[in-house]
Amino acid sequence: MVTEDNQREAAGASREVQHGVDYRRRVLIVEDDAFTRTLLAELLQAHGFETAEHASALGALREFEEFDPDVLVVDIQLGEPPNGAQLAYALHARAPYLGIVVVSQYPSPATAVGASPLPPGTAFVHKNRIESANVLLDAIESVLDDRVTPALLVAERDGSVLARCSVTQIEILRLIALGYSNERIARERGTTVRAVEQIVHRTYVRLGLDGDGESSVRVLAARAYAAAFGSPTDEL
Repeated sequence: MVTEDNQREAAGASREVQHGVDYRRRVLIVEDDAFTRTLLAELLQAHGFETAEHASALGALREFEEFDPDVLVVDIQLGEPPNGAQLAYALHARAPYLGIVVVSQYPSPATAVGASPLPPGTAFVHKNRIESANVLLDAIESVLDDRVTPALLVAERDGSVLARCSVTQIEILRLIALGYSNERIARERGTTVRAVEQIVHRTYVRLGLDGDGESSVRVLAARAYAAAFGSPTDEL
């Protein structure tokens, strides 16, 4: 339960006194969804943080030096490249002291970025786990305090069937949700229809999908993707 005392304590934790000056911790928020971006900013501002918000990685890169944040809060999928993982690596290289919190709809870090790990010390918070301000605040404090293990709040074990899928399988599901045929998926990915058919079948098996025919299973697969990520938009 979040009490007024908890909120005051969290707000105080976001401030430090440096050379006699009250210093507000700075958080750079990079999220392409306007509603989520505003929600994160308002939540952090209410707890004493100074924030800068961007919808794209390029905007964040341009302002990084001037804003000089203590923490990066970033989504993985930003609609256009670079993605959130690439931004995190780029900023970590420029400022190894930077705390990084990945806030993602992907079920886990593995499904979010594949085999490549996130920068050392990164916290990962599944969006459905942000039940209160304290969840995000605890994740931020975990990346600012070297003595604390970074937060790793993945989707609940049964919270998303996509937690069992690989990055490639999730991408195939996205294309299925867009209504693409196997032939078009093959063209988009520069591979053969046979190869697509095989990975589609493996994806169905991984999800435990069953139905009366290919069309009905395809609908179930599209619904599984939409339930986890929302309806995809065709950017082509």
